Amino acid sequence: MGSNYQRFMHAFNELHNVIAKKVNRDPDTNFGELMGAAAKKRDKVIEKYVDEIDFYRELRNLLTHNTINGDEAAAEPSNSLIKEIKMVTEKIKYSKRAKDLFLKKVRTFDINDPLEDVLDVINQVRYTQFPVFDGNQLEGILSSIGVTKYLAKAMDKDLNAIKKATVRQILEVEDEQEFYETISEDTSVFDIEEIFSKRIKEGRTTYVLLVAKGEKINKRTDLIGIITPWDLPKIIANK
Repeated sequence: MGSNYQRFMHAFNELHNVIAKKVNRDPDTNFGELMGAAAKKRDKVIEKYVDEIDFYRELRNLLTHNTINGDEAAAEPSNSLIKEIKMVTEKIKYSKRAKDLFLKKVRTFDINDPLEDVLDVINQVRYTQFPVFDGNQLEGILSSIGVTKYLAKAMDKDLNAIKKATVRQILEVEDEQEFYETISEDTSVFDIEEIFSKRIKEGRTTYVLLVAKGEKINKRTDLIGIITPWDLPKIIANK
């Protein structure tokens, strides 16, 4: 058999083992069963490359069961194909997650913070959405749009009254429909992209994802990152 035959078979076996680990199955499990398990699990990385993987499987079967004169492969995989299958294997094995890309200190507000502090921060930073806590309880997201709405409604009040306004009062004029959700730090970039795609189709273009250490934000220190639609280019680049 040619050297590329051996290299391809080795690369395919590595792909088999990586998929088996991804779907929590024994490496000796039939490849078709592994792909079925991945489909049930709706693994986004494997879904992305399912056509390529099916081609690799068909080629593997062809090479395994068809030889010329008993020792010569019916086809010789190209170097580029072997390079491709290794790339797909790496993508599945090391798919990026929220914790790989979006862990950062998040600027938050307390529900009793004054409007004056909010305006000062908005004036200094480029982002416009801020998680709000009441002690350790997450209360919602404060947005620059919400601040603008509050100021528009408060035009008939005197300046001192406006200055005494708190984050709590601003949250009261934010849209009733929640435009954020919490995701685990282990959420894949494929799942993140799918969430944003669905929300944008719903017209929720300012939707944000709060990254939690674990599954939920039970206290302020559980919030370890934030993802906005502005991060979509970074998400797509790391798929």
